[in-house]
Amino acid sequence: MASTTFAVLNDVHHWLDELFLQHQDAVLAHDVPEAQRRLAAYKTALISHIEDEDHRLVPVYDARTANIQGGGTQFFFGEHVKLQEILAHCEQLLEGLERLDGNAWSRQAIALLDREAFYKSLVEHHHAREQNILFPWLDKVTSDGERADLLAHCHSLAAYQASRA
Repeated sequence: MASTTFAVLNDVHHWLDELFLQHQDAVLAHDVPEAQRRLAAYKTALISHIEDEDHRLVPVYDARTANIQGGGTQFFFGEHVKLQEILAHCEQLLEGLERLDGNAWSRQAIALLDREAFYKSLVEHHHAREQNILFPWLDKVTSDGERADLLAHCHSLAAYQASRA
């Protein structure tokens, strides 16, 4: 029987990336209401994932590890806050698109996509930190049973799995 691993959460990361791309597809199609719906769906899934990490995974990691280079809990928590702040700014820029047309719409859309490019770069960096530090260390410091229990209580993993059904 294969052991459970936190690396399964990388699938959640890929799913989140795809949800965000669907939002950007709608922006490029000039469909602001659809872009807003898709961004809202992404944000809901992202917040669920952040809550899983902040309230379930990082506390276990924090209690059982020490002095992991580049893996201090302040990085995980701080990046989660920063991602949500930037996402809120993207939501504001997207909302502004509803009232514009022509050249003004294009300029605002470029500003939005530029901000989102920065956001995606931070997400990529954050996911790499989790993939290379958080998940492997959690695998090392938990038993198979603990991993299975923690993952069973990850709402974002359940949502991802439901989206595949």
